[in-house]
Amino acid sequence: MSKEGAGPRQDAETGRPDAGTDTVVPEGRGDVQGISDLTYRIITPYLRHERLHRACFVALVVLAAVCVIASGVRLSPFPLLPLPLLGTAYFGLRRTRSAQGDRGLLVWSAVFLTGILVAFWVMSVIGTHLH
Repeated sequence: MSKEGAGPRQDAETGRPDAGTDTVVPEGRGDVQGISDLTYRIITPYLRHERLHRACFVALVVLAAVCVIASGVRLSPFPLLPLPLLGTAYFGLRRTRSAQGDRGLLVWSAVFLTGILVAFWVMSVIGTHLH
């Protein structure tokens, strides 16, 4: 159930007892009303799946292994620079697993994704400069 309108109606008559009140309307098909509806109805249910968490953990381990192997192959410590960012992403992933509410789930998922994206960016910068 959702409320239509965000405040008192503009065409409300002042003498009527229900003047200026919002009406509750059934949602019907479940259409998404805005970005917050999109977030809470579509995105957050998928962020709670255990398989998604496991796949993200495996991706983090593979990326960390690639950084360590690249450091050994290039005989340089520069490929190890993304490891703290991957550690931040892992911390966000662990907190995502234990998040109680939707807001915490979204915040820690954003920390995870930001850590991954910045780590990829650092890897590309290092690859460009060491090439």
